[in-house]
Amino acid sequence: MAEAFSVQKVLLLAEEYLKERGRSSLGLRSDLSRALGAVLGLDRLGLLLQHERILTSGERAQFRGFTQRMARGEPLAYLLGEREFYGRPFGVGPEVLIPRPETELLVEKALEMLPEGAEVFEPCTGSGCIGVTLVLEREDLRVRATDLSTAALEWARKNAEALGADRKRLRFAEGSFWEAAGDKPFDALIANPPYVDPKRPELLAAEVREFEPPLALFGPGGDPLGAYRALLMGGVKGLVSGALVLFEVGVDTAEPVLDLVRRSRSYEQGCLMPDLAGLPRMLVARRK
Repeated sequence: MAEAFSVQKVLLLAEEYLKERGRSSLGLRSDLSRALGAVLGLDRLGLLLQHERILTSGERAQFRGFTQRMARGEPLAYLLGEREFYGRPFGVGPEVLIPRPETELLVEKALEMLPEGAEVFEPCTGSGCIGVTLVLEREDLRVRATDLSTAALEWARKNAEALGADRKRLRFAEGSFWEAAGDKPFDALIANPPYVDPKRPELLAAEVREFEPPLALFGPGGDPLGAYRALLMGGVKGLVSGALVLFEVGVDTAEPVLDLVRRSRSYEQGCLMPDLAGLPRMLVARRK
């Protein structure tokens, strides 16, 4: 007689399997529950209520594939094909950066500071999580979201459509930084650009370094400030007087980016704002 594998049993076996391969126990059961829930079409409560449910051979095979990918370090969001951002599910794949809680703070600050009816430029859009969320949260905003990656823009467009973002208020275009911005100046520049120094890959967690797209992580041309320089330079013509500038920054790039702003003759009111851990995570400035 074939051995029966219940929800409870396969979770325990998968947890042991991953721990034996060096996976930290921190958050492991939660990740496995989400993965198994995706296989079975159940949320976490459903798994608890059906902990004695016996998996079919097909369900076991699919979950085994998930655990093997997790053992190689692949992020859970890529396994599931989505990550929640600002309370909404955003589709993601290896072509885009996985949305992070720190970026939710950027959106929160933008929603707080953007003037009524603002025209927003959002380069390096990736999954579209910033631009899509802005237009969904505020019906007065218009956003032009761009990315150098064709594949990333496909994800952004899919997410915008799936979440019901207004096509008239959210426009996508392919191009590097200001190349696809168009001729009309904007009331705000909001971006989470690539800023990791490629000479310091140790700044990234192994799963980020190995699986997330380098184009979205590392400063262009090997310069961790390269994206900020390009965006600030383009903003001289691309932003109206008094326009809001809001960047996500890294711990090691925060002060250098602030210095760029303060030494510029085109920007003012530069300051850094912390994330929930108290680390500098956002830069706020204004176009003079």
